[in-house]
Amino acid sequence: MNPATAVAAESAINTLLQSINDENKSALEAMRHIKGTKIYTGTLAHVDNYAGAVKSTLETIQRQLLEKISALHTEHNKMIPLHQLPIEIFIQIITRALEPFQIRRGFGPTHLGRLVALCEVCKRWSDVINSTPSLWATIDILDPSAMTFTAISRSANHPLNVIGAPPYGSVRSASRLPDRCNEFTSTAMAHSTRWRSIELVVPASEEVHAIMKAAAPHLQSLEVKSMVQSRVHFQNEGIMFQETVSQLHRLGLHGVAIPWKSNILRDLRYLSISDLDEFAPSCEETLEIIRACPGLVEVGLSLKLVAPVETTKKGTPFTLAELRSMSLSLNPSWTLALLEALHMPSAQSISLDLDFNSDSGQLLPCVIRSAHTLFSTVIDTQYQLLITVSYNNCLTWAYQPSGTYRRGREFEITVRNKPASETLEEFLVGHSSARFTPEFIEIDLDLPFDLDLLPFLKKLDGVDRISNIMASGCDLDPLFTYMSNATRNDEWGFPKLEGLTIYDCDYDSSRLLSMIGARYGLEEVVGSDISGGRQDLPPPLKWITVSHVPGEADKDTLSLVQDILGPDCFEFDEDVERP
Repeated sequence: MNPATAVAAESAINTLLQSINDENKSALEAMRHIKGTKIYTGTLAHVDNYAGAVKSTLETIQRQLLEKISALHTEHNKMIPLHQLPIEIFIQIITRALEPFQIRRGFGPTHLGRLVALCEVCKRWSDVINSTPSLWATIDILDPSAMTFTAISRSANHPLNVIGAPPYGSVRSASRLPDRCNEFTSTAMAHSTRWRSIELVVPASEEVHAIMKAAAPHLQSLEVKSMVQSRVHFQNEGIMFQETVSQLHRLGLHGVAIPWKSNILRDLRYLSISDLDEFAPSCEETLEIIRACPGLVEVGLSLKLVAPVETTKKGTPFTLAELRSMSLSLNPSWTLALLEALHMPSAQSISLDLDFNSDSGQLLPCVIRSAHTLFSTVIDTQYQLLITVSYNNCLTWAYQPSGTYRRGREFEITVRNKPASETLEEFLVGHSSARFTPEFIEIDLDLPFDLDLLPFLKKLDGVDRISNIMASGCDLDPLFTYMSNATRNDEWGFPKLEGLTIYDCDYDSSRLLSMIGARYGLEEVVGSDISGGRQDLPPPLKWITVSHVPGEADKDTLSLVQDILGPDCFEFDEDVERP
């Protein structure tokens, strides 16, 4: 619709309303001046009411018409081709579309690679993009050198985003130096006064020191990893970046130690420190760093090889009102100290990775109790529980909200180097106080063949809602035996189990058949040692998937299992892949 049409329509309506109003006033005034005519107040009031009703009706019509005109404008704008948009709007669209790629998070083209592709759409797009410096203000180590220098030139004096992360993964996870590392770092260093954000992997302390002493007045985000643990020294330990940094809100130090009283460790929103041994901050210093950042939104600490902290040095509790995410991979005593010192009313994601030894094993109940004080904050609705047991007595206990509701919330604790059955027992005690019961529980067994499952399985007696089991690389005969007999609670092992998925496990297929016979009440396929004669049979399994057949002779047995359950419920295939 032509905009002029809307203006004309609105003008006509306003003229009509004014005309009616004027005529009403004139008529009433004339009636008051007619000689010999008796005017009653009630009649005049009736006329006034009538005129008011007419005006109200016309105003309603006007409002509805304007709403229709506005809707037509919206539809008209939707049909405008992108290449006809005003330049300012077009630039905003391109900027917003490319914004996520200013920090590389995955595979695919780089920021500049995508920008060049947009330039190839048409000449107008190319002209607009090439003449907009802000669009070129991101350089990436994966781009050719010529493209990097072109971007630096075209971006004029706009603050730069510098991405020196490896091709796969993050700066923190880098296991080697990216190609062209030295060349790219030198190029980036030459423009430090323009840094807005920087991610770099460097060889050692020399490069780290050069970064930390550069003038960077626009720096807002810094993440750096040294392949050799490095410690930065300054004559005045608080002075870094020549005291030019005033906007820094994100800091990641991986294999890099700085003076822990530095002014840049203040008022951060995002903090990550990892891969430090003897250069790591003490527990007291760590608490002081966090205390100096009351607006923290996300914190991640991975400092496993540090000395335990004494219980008397935990510090005074304080609140981080905006903290959403906390990931700790620390000595258990450190973890306990932080959990007891921090109040996090807005927490949405908690991840704890605890490596226990014989000296700190007694701390597990305390850590679990402290962690579970956060549980109702993070998980405040129905949830799923995933219990994973893997190598080296590693047990992970992970909660996630059910379905898509409150996605992004998670509560996870991993315990290493402590018997899985003991860890499970402690978790079950802590879990008993949870506000909600899980909708279902899934168990993932990823174990070596020589580990006995039975002590672990017995700890699960009476645990309701276990619906799925996924097993990989372990001996499943104890599992099939457990599922075939009564437990200490006189119930079936995993009475509500719905599905069983098996990948490359060692097992006797006849035990699987006996378990099916027992749970389905098929006495003709049940051995005398199986309690299959009971009447209270559990619900039938919905699926069993087997990806590995131990031997050729076992295929006949598994075929019999398939005949019992049906092809829709049982599948065995050498080529089944793990999801």
